[in-house]
Amino acid sequence: MSGGLYLLYLAARAARSAMRSDTAISSGASQTETAPSSVALYCHGLIMHLANPKAVLAWIALVTLGLGAEASWHDVATILVGCAILSVTIFGGYALAFSTAPMIRLYRRARRGIEGVLAAFFGFAGLRLLLSRV
Repeated sequence: MSGGLYLLYLAARAARSAMRSDTAISSGASQTETAPSSVALYCHGLIMHLANPKAVLAWIALVTLGLGAEASWHDVATILVGCAILSVTIFGGYALAFSTAPMIRLYRRARRGIEGVLAAFFGFAGLRLLLSRV
């Protein structure tokens, strides 16, 4: 039940965001606030990613698939270094790709539609979860 309620909460937040205009969003920040530092933004993203149980469990599953019962410390080190390189490459690529001016413009044009689709999806999933018989 709590999962369904949480999905409905996410649906409401996404719907509210979809209804806000771009000017309302950009003027929502106070003019006296300073922009967060790169380190603060990095730490926020890292905490958000590490607190995501799906991501943590996916990495654990990947590591356990790669290691057998007789895995040596070399095997463990190789897998961990490979996962670290993969993570930095993927998330660094995301950061570079989505911070470019064309991508920012594209997202600003598509933001309301994306938020609307997410609101509908979360609402549907939340209702299905609440109305299902377990």
